[in-house]
Amino acid sequence: MACFLLAMSVAIITTAFRKKVPAKYHINWLNMLLWGGVLGLSLEHVAHQEIVPYFPFLSAMGTAADTTMMLQEIATIGTAMLVACVSIWIVMLIVASRFDVGSKASAQ
Repeated sequence: MACFLLAMSVAIITTAFRKKVPAKYHINWLNMLLWGGVLGLSLEHVAHQEIVPYFPFLSAMGTAADTTMMLQEIATIGTAMLVACVSIWIVMLIVASRFDVGSKASAQ
């Protein structure tokens, strides 16, 4: 229903502060992972009419019970999506640092 909102919140923050993050952390990689996931899930939710062009914009906010279920989904699925994106980003950083170290050692 709205599981992408957690990743979108983090993506907004990392995008806003990307210039303050050292280049070695490749924050743009994380941003691409997060924004890609947000875009993909947003399109899927529009296709399934979970995001609608009229108020309240999220069909899950129609009743209190639906809103509770939506918040649980954000807490579970949204957190899992965020953890997956950050984990992939960390693996990418580790691999990139190993290749950088290897190329510097072989160049000398």
